[in-house]
Amino acid sequence: MLLPKEKPFLAGLNSYYLDVEKFIQHLQGEIGSGCLHFDAPDQELLVYFDEYDIVRGVIQESGEPALVSDQLAHILMALKKKNFQVTIYYLDSDSIFFWGQLPAFRRPQELLTSDKVRLPDLIFRLSQKDFSGFIEIDISGKKDCAVLFFHEGQRRGGSYYWGTGGLSASDADYNTLLGMVQKNSGSYGVGYFTTDPLASIADDTLNQELLQKDQQRTDHNLSTEGGVSELNVALNGFLKLFTQTVKNKKGKTEPLIDLKLKFIDFSEIYSFLDPYNHLCEVQDDSTVSIAKTVSEKDVAEGIIDCAWMVIEDNKLHKKFRAALQDLEQQEVFQSQGIELER
Repeated sequence: MLLPKEKPFLAGLNSYYLDVEKFIQHLQGEIGSGCLHFDAPDQELLVYFDEYDIVRGVIQESGEPALVSDQLAHILMALKKKNFQVTIYYLDSDSIFFWGQLPAFRRPQELLTSDKVRLPDLIFRLSQKDFSGFIEIDISGKKDCAVLFFHEGQRRGGSYYWGTGGLSASDADYNTLLGMVQKNSGSYGVGYFTTDPLASIADDTLNQELLQKDQQRTDHNLSTEGGVSELNVALNGFLKLFTQTVKNKKGKTEPLIDLKLKFIDFSEIYSFLDPYNHLCEVQDDSTVSIAKTVSEKDVAEGIIDCAWMVIEDNKLHKKFRAALQDLEQQEVFQSQGIELER
């Protein structure tokens, strides 16, 4: 489950000693709005409330989709079966419905680290992809942490360890976080909002406002001789120039190996480039094979982005920009709205 990062209003309680309905009524009078997190080894519960009503209840078994409802009955039934550790978070009136109506999401299998990608760079690349979801950030060696929320590439706000209320749109809080990561390093987990029915089971009260919009896949497979699209041919030409530029640098370099490592580092952004997904394969001769189930334009943009990261690592900006002037297929990229230079 995704929890606010602010310090809890109360912690260390046990559900065995609580009349939960009366306790919620007490909290409604004392703090107005917030959430209760019930934690057991094989199950978690969440109850979001405002000063008048229950906003939402969430039940999640380990490894199973979440069940959500605007009724408390399912929560009370689960509480009768076992004991839970209870933590209470204050959420102000501006954030309670944001948290209480979060859509289903998928978390990453692996974390990114600041030594592989700077947080501002990660946010920029996600914004370019109209990203809807969140980034959880932990600061190395400190309790400080945060979660940043995005909708269609725009930052909506964040929940910060040093903050209050659950959702701050303050640039000061955001800049404080960036400074902490730069000074102390950190790790990031990128979560994607999804409409996948297997990600959660929701009743009619689930608000769909922030669900990730369906990506419109346009068929860019313009047939050429040999059945390879014009865009694929252009991408092969780009990769040959990339390989030649990096190989010509003094010292031992393996351009395609470096490129594939970038695919792995950024697999949360460009999942179709992940070698383990077998949707896109870069051959030793710098040609690309692309599965029919993915958009060639998305693949091209991802490969070009990762290639420029390798170019930047090797400080070859000027040489590569000069080499691109000789690329015969520049108009193909332009017609697809794909930027070649970074």
